[in-house]
Amino acid sequence: MNMHHNIFHYATSELSQDAFLCWLFSFALKDADNEPVLNACAVDFLKQFVPELKDEGEVWLSHPPEKQYKSIDVLLTVNDRYKIIVEDKTYTKEHDDQLRRYHDTVTADFPDYIVKGVYFKTGFQSNRWEIDRNGYTYLGLDSILNTLEKYVSQTSNIIFLSYYHYLKELDSEIKAYLTLPIRQWGWAQINGFYDSIKNDIDLLQGMMCDYGYVSNPSGGFYGMWLYNNIFPSYNGDTYELYLQCEFSNGSLRICYKASMESGGKIDKSAREYFIWREGDTWVNIADKNGFKKPTRYGCGKTVTLGFYSPGDELDMQDLSYHDVKKILSNAIRAFQQTVKELMAPSYGQAQP
Repeated sequence: MNMHHNIFHYATSELSQDAFLCWLFSFALKDADNEPVLNACAVDFLKQFVPELKDEGEVWLSHPPEKQYKSIDVLLTVNDRYKIIVEDKTYTKEHDDQLRRYHDTVTADFPDYIVKGVYFKTGFQSNRWEIDRNGYTYLGLDSILNTLEKYVSQTSNIIFLSYYHYLKELDSEIKAYLTLPIRQWGWAQINGFYDSIKNDIDLLQGMMCDYGYVSNPSGGFYGMWLYNNIFPSYNGDTYELYLQCEFSNGSLRICYKASMESGGKIDKSAREYFIWREGDTWVNIADKNGFKKPTRYGCGKTVTLGFYSPGDELDMQDLSYHDVKKILSNAIRAFQQTVKELMAPSYGQAQP
């Protein structure tokens, strides 16, 4: 399909996706037009939304799909028993405790129904903490495409096929990070790479991660933050040490950073406390483990303590996906070793 003739190439907003979902689920109404393939696809999604429906002989919408019911993207009524909240997202994230509020609203408005929540996400989701905490079922791009693909060859419906091919093209663009050098990575490949990392248990080595876009006067960057919930104290203040991975202008930079939990400014003595260790002689632990000194140190609420150096012979713009994974894995090990040495019982005060 020529994407320039695909309506979803232009109708990219969440409201457009809301409309598609309402349209698709309308084929699960009992009086729907005779479109058995679209009905089967709609019912397939409904059974993923509510696993209990898999044990019921018939699944149908007992009320037309409702769009923007009290700010809820899509509200579905199924088998006269379930109210399903569909929170539809493309590239935005949940905010303002909206998932809990929506669930409370529908529970209060329809006390005789079982309320379920679904988070339908075709873009990137850096973490699922709020989704899981509020009991919503998560459907990401891979799951959505896998479901649509079951029915693509069985229908000629142009709306259905256009939506499928739009998502398929997006998925191909994202996964290009597997073959392109990083100098050619755009927002889709960078976020696709980050999204793959968050589930890579072996690479993360016990670290947790989050990612997103950071806007700043120098042009901004796509960042990923890796941390292990270690909060050392210094002079009565609590700090967090973490790694920050940055893609900007076709290049990669991995930073060893510190932030003050209170939000105050980190001064020179606190900064040096997380770099130096006293043994027989003062040792720069950050440098020993591969983190090179910045050109200048800052003194804000977060500071960069060092940049990870994978080797001077590497062209950081010519790296492949596998190169980046290897460098990141080494940087994580270097960070963990640095923190381990800094937190050891023999660790002394900062360099005088």
